[in-house]
Amino acid sequence: MTNSGGDGESDREWQGILSAWRPPHQPGHRFRPALWDVLKLAAEEPVLRRLFPWTSMNELHVSATGNFRDYSAEPFPAIAASTGDFVVMTHPWGLDRVVLRTTDPAAALACMVRLMEDPAPVTRVE
Repeated sequence: MTNSGGDGESDREWQGILSAWRPPHQPGHRFRPALWDVLKLAAEEPVLRRLFPWTSMNELHVSATGNFRDYSAEPFPAIAASTGDFVVMTHPWGLDRVVLRTTDPAAALACMVRLMEDPAPVTRVE
């Protein structure tokens, strides 16, 4: 893995999350392969690499502080991953905040980065 923009602390967090999610996992394990696909791509994205990653319920989130409990003050989007489906949500996250639903993890990641670079209001997917 290359360090594409992370500082020492955030880089360690990315390494830790990649190590935890790296397959293989036992059948039925809570770590799903779809999120692993997103994490591999996200770890190479400079915009995200400067931030601290955290996961919850097969979702990728990022934080500027390194404390996921600060999420309510940080307007970063998130990606939810399920079998063959990736959903990008704006903050506060939820199905009523979906801006992209795709089968392509790279498209989901590109949307997340675009939202972080230009947080202007977006059209929601119905």
